[in-house]
Amino acid sequence: MRTKIFSMGAVALLAFGLAACSDEPEDQADVTTEETIAEEMPDDTETAEEAEQETSEDAVAGETNETEDAEAADGETESTEEISDEQKQMAIDTLKGIVEDAEKGTVYRFASGFTVGESTREEVYAEISEPEEQAGEFDFYHGSMGQASYQIAYDENNVMQEARYYGTNVERQTNLGGITKEDLLKEIGEPAEERTISATGETNVIYYLGDYELQFILGEDGTTDHVNLLKKSN
Repeated sequence: MRTKIFSMGAVALLAFGLAACSDEPEDQADVTTEETIAEEMPDDTETAEEAEQETSEDAVAGETNETEDAEAADGETESTEEISDEQKQMAIDTLKGIVEDAEKGTVYRFASGFTVGESTREEVYAEISEPEEQAGEFDFYHGSMGQASYQIAYDENNVMQEARYYGTNVERQTNLGGITKEDLLKEIGEPAEERTISATGETNVIYYLGDYELQFILGEDGTTDHVNLLKKSN
């Protein structure tokens, strides 16, 4: 009987030992697996913070670039609008030359000198050539390489009736682009008339010089767009 009880106890003890041995590796395996997963999984909080920091740095860099670009653009605009003393003096010299020629009815620097009310279409064509373009009553001569542009109109007898001087496009601030109303008042005095051209928003500042009428057409920026010379109507 004792032998049977001992045998049963031994069997129970052996079974308990086997069960204990079997449970321990599973627990260790679970711990090891959890530690491995924890090490391999990225920290979501750290990743989000890093991404947010990178986005913030990119935004700051973008704002800095935009500010620098805007400042550069402002600098270019200011340098474009500025006129040096030398350029201003050249513009004033142009103004004086226009007025001096207008007093004689001469078109400013148009070939050897043609006179409104006297020179004919035939004479102009013979010395200069026929116009590059015609629109309505005006012949167009387009300037290039620092040469001025002109529009010339003739009456029914082909006598020059009106001449329009547009100046040059190259270094324009040294001629018409550098002449303002303030310059007109200082160099010529008060105009005889001043009209607003409603169709374009321009201003027509008119002077009477002897037998001739000299008109300065000022653009919305305040500088002279072109100058008209014609016989003064009686």
